[in-house]
Amino acid sequence: MKIGVIGTDSSHAIAFVTRLQKKGHNIIAFKGGSPLALSQSRIETITMQLKEMGVTFVDTLAQLHKQCDAFLITSVDAAQHSRQFEELVLSKKPVFIDKPLANTSEQASKIIKLAKRQGIPLMSCSALRFADSVQQAKRKSIEAVDVVAPLLMLEPYDYFYYGIHALEIIGTLKPGAIQSLTVQCQAEQHFITLHFEDGTISTIRGYLQKRQSFQFAVHDAVNSDWHEIAAGDVQFYDRLVDEIEQFFITKKSPITEVETLQIIRTLERITASAK
Repeated sequence: MKIGVIGTDSSHAIAFVTRLQKKGHNIIAFKGGSPLALSQSRIETITMQLKEMGVTFVDTLAQLHKQCDAFLITSVDAAQHSRQFEELVLSKKPVFIDKPLANTSEQASKIIKLAKRQGIPLMSCSALRFADSVQQAKRKSIEAVDVVAPLLMLEPYDYFYYGIHALEIIGTLKPGAIQSLTVQCQAEQHFITLHFEDGTISTIRGYLQKRQSFQFAVHDAVNSDWHEIAAGDVQFYDRLVDEIEQFFITKKSPITEVETLQIIRTLERITASAK
């Protein structure tokens, strides 16, 4: 399969390409980039790494969609995702957009509506939802989830960049509508309380610095179990790439558009509550 990678300013581009090449797929990339400082600081280095891995580059997205069977949008600046997706719609081919789908619910809704209107298979999520410990912890009896996680930010109160990881862990283990939420901000950590419509409460304790691993507890009426996704354990990328490959083949996402949009809307609510 020929797979187009759009946006070589994210470390995820390396993670995805490495695994897709091992599976025998041919990768063609479009450099992309944005004025975002993180994009500018990474794009040349990551582009060079990908070229050393044998990835072919094209100069325009128009060239890319003519050559590929499916696409990965990996641009680190989520504000780029909607425009980049729009340039792929004529191809009618499946698109995976790396987390977050967009950095506003308005843009996320726009992408989803366009995908539906054009009949384009669409998938977007964080790799953390496919971590072995998360998948193994899933069961029907979970009443609440507490996550302790790194909460890196590209700018103050930017929960889209890393907060999405913790939120998708909760969404995977304890799906359901969130009625209200609160955010308490301290110098080194933010504490987010999610009140679900079924009366249960789940939480995220996000550390702005010095924390590498993700930890989470799942609770039912009788027991509580702690799990850890250790620093350096990137097997969740293997699982995600497996899911993406199947999505490209079947054109059916394992994650519903409703769930994806709910994640983005919740991140937006968290941001509004924190400011």
